[in-house]
Amino acid sequence: MQKAKIEPGLVNVFRWYVVLRFVFSISMPLVSTQIGKRGEWGREIDTTALFIATAVEMLLLFGYLVWPWLRKKMGKFFLPVGLILATIGLLLEQHFFSGSARFGQPFPFLYVLLILVAWQYRFREVLIFILGAALLEIALLQVFPQTSDFIFRDPETYQMVTYGRIVASSFSYLLLGYIVTSLMKAQRKQRQKLTNANLKLVQHAATVEQLSISRERVRLSREMHDTLAHTLSALAVQFDALATVWESIPDKARQMIEQMQATTRSGLDETRRALRDLRASPLEEFGLVLSLQGLAEDFAARQNLSLELELAESVDDLPHEVEQCYYRVAQESLENIARHAAADSLKIQMMNDILGLAMTISDNGRGFDVSDDVTKEHLGLQGMRERAGLIGADLEVDSSPGEGTTVRLYLENGA
Repeated sequence: MQKAKIEPGLVNVFRWYVVLRFVFSISMPLVSTQIGKRGEWGREIDTTALFIATAVEMLLLFGYLVWPWLRKKMGKFFLPVGLILATIGLLLEQHFFSGSARFGQPFPFLYVLLILVAWQYRFREVLIFILGAALLEIALLQVFPQTSDFIFRDPETYQMVTYGRIVASSFSYLLLGYIVTSLMKAQRKQRQKLTNANLKLVQHAATVEQLSISRERVRLSREMHDTLAHTLSALAVQFDALATVWESIPDKARQMIEQMQATTRSGLDETRRALRDLRASPLEEFGLVLSLQGLAEDFAARQNLSLELELAESVDDLPHEVEQCYYRVAQESLENIARHAAADSLKIQMMNDILGLAMTISDNGRGFDVSDDVTKEHLGLQGMRERAGLIGADLEVDSSPGEGTTVRLYLENGA
């Protein structure tokens, strides 16, 4: 499941909310002693049961928020499920245990959850949250009607006043939600402008670097062609002529000349190959899709691996630095597989849709511990992450000993 982007710091604030709720639940027995151990139904509240129920709820919610595996598996549903569970638990506690001490006032912890929703989502989601909370409160009042020993003994009057409190609270929630979502919208716009400015700067630097590299390649290619290639070619011709005219040459000397001819021709072939590589890289000549296909097929053939290849038909109009990043990350990943994985199968996928461009490289090799800093440095993962960061992409590495490795590079459209 695709990992959802959560606003920076939001989960930590959610965890602190749980801690504060837990501390509040500890103080509840003391507060109940001061205000009278009577609930809104006119019967005594079991403060020990309240404490145990709230403590268990908070421990479970805290465990939910700090479990990385659960967050990874649930993806984009991780945060909304946590917020829904926290809201339901809070409203149940408010209805059954809070007592008349807070009658007529919005529950303060619900403001925190509202701020978290407005922090992460748009105003539409805030409206859904407020409406859902109000409907749940009304449903609880209908199913479990209440009376108050302190204010209204008449259940109908008490419920009408409570409905009024719900409506008034909802308006205050709407106002707060609108303010927070407006602030977050402005912040996201500023952040996007900064990201775009950084990306343009990176693109400009990459363009200047690429022009410099291209000029140097042309210069080196010209120099090698005018010197080394011509020299090797002339030597090969001279050796051929020498072997032809010197018919009476001793066998040992002829064998040496033949070896020299073979070495010269091999050097000439390597020089010509180097010249071709200098003049045009695979990306410049074939584009990203065909370059990745050629890289994968050649690697699988050399390493004797079974290859499963799923590539998008085309990825047009990609900036050069994006193509370079995807190609270099693929090269580094395959190099790691060759050196460390001991795998016998390889799967490469690259999908391009309206959301973004995703490349996944998986093997069934020996895997490694992704939390080991020494291993990460040895495998060059930091370098791949730095490459991804330069173009605003996300790089994820999923591996464990004996279960293979998956490298995923993802760039959102507009990032």
